[in-house]
Amino acid sequence: MKRNEIYLRLCLLFMALTSVLPMFSQGYHTNFMLSPAHFCDTIPLEFEDNQLYIPITMQGHRLRINLDTGSSQGMIFQGSRLNWNRDLGNIVSRDANDHLDTMKVVTLPSFQLGRLTITDYVAAIMPKPIAKSHYDAIIGFDLFQKGICAKIDTQKKTLILTDNRHAFDNEPGYDLRYKLKWFVPYVLVSPFIRHVDEVLFDTGSRPLYTMNKQSFDRHAYKSKNVESQVEGRTRGQLAIGVHGIELQDEVAFLHLDRLKWDRFALTNIHSVTTQGSSRIGAQLLNYGTITINPFRRTLTFRPFADNDSVEVGNKPFRIAFVPNKGRACVGLIFEQSDIYKAGMRQGDIVLSINSKPINSFEEFLHYPFVDGQVYTFTVRTKEGQLKEVVSKR
Repeated sequence: MKRNEIYLRLCLLFMALTSVLPMFSQGYHTNFMLSPAHFCDTIPLEFEDNQLYIPITMQGHRLRINLDTGSSQGMIFQGSRLNWNRDLGNIVSRDANDHLDTMKVVTLPSFQLGRLTITDYVAAIMPKPIAKSHYDAIIGFDLFQKGICAKIDTQKKTLILTDNRHAFDNEPGYDLRYKLKWFVPYVLVSPFIRHVDEVLFDTGSRPLYTMNKQSFDRHAYKSKNVESQVEGRTRGQLAIGVHGIELQDEVAFLHLDRLKWDRFALTNIHSVTTQGSSRIGAQLLNYGTITINPFRRTLTFRPFADNDSVEVGNKPFRIAFVPNKGRACVGLIFEQSDIYKAGMRQGDIVLSINSKPINSFEEFLHYPFVDGQVYTFTVRTKEGQLKEVVSKR
């Protein structure tokens, strides 16, 4: 069988809680306390696999925290080693795919973030992740809504926090005003000439840009220029939220000429449509700093290079795997891709790789793939037949 190239695009695997809606009178609030006042501190920042991590100290333990601007409040996992103080009741939460479910909300013990002490921070308890996480909890956008300005710099590996509203007034860069929807920040960017798209600035999402399918359809209806940037269409599912996988729907594979943040252009971008909100993800932070000013409600992007554009040139999205009854299943595949030509199809369930049994979705995620290696996938089709697909990563 012909050897082909496979791109295991799992970057949309984890898309965190993006809003909470009140239930039983326990809604969104920022009643947690910060001390001291009148501070400015620099926090060490890890930027790993297009995700932001910061250290905190809680009850004498050093913890790794995911900084997620797409989450309106903090989150911890069921069965977490973290203790919590008070049970605040339940909320209805909305995940990345706009699915709703009930989650318990608690306050966490006081913890230290640099020199800052945070008391009575609120966190929702979410289901255990499908795969083992590399962090202990999530801090959401409510940290900034409390009146904290921030500058995220992945090049210097620092997060600057301050309660001085004027600290970044002279920060150069490209400003976008954000609007709060479900207590998280939405801005307007331009994916096509004379078109704007409302997007969530979501550091909990790894891809640079994903577009809501309904929004895409509206753009495509208005302009032939949009359709010229579509590589193909198929039906499938790829986004996994806190409350489950998105439903099957048509997905458009996009190759954008440029995506504009104010007057700054990110060019040559591959993307896909999803059923959740359009998003600008943490991959943006590979190209510049972001300053958050909750007093002016602005996000300022300052490129690392002194240019008004940057070429992204990310690899095209070709295949996505989702959990199906605990196993890895092809949720989406681009029909012009090499892996499709090799025989992989939507709905195929992975049974083994190079004769090694793959008994769970988590085992699949942790399989030690190496670029340039050839792999033989044994899969079971939707019709129950077994077949082999040989592909080069």
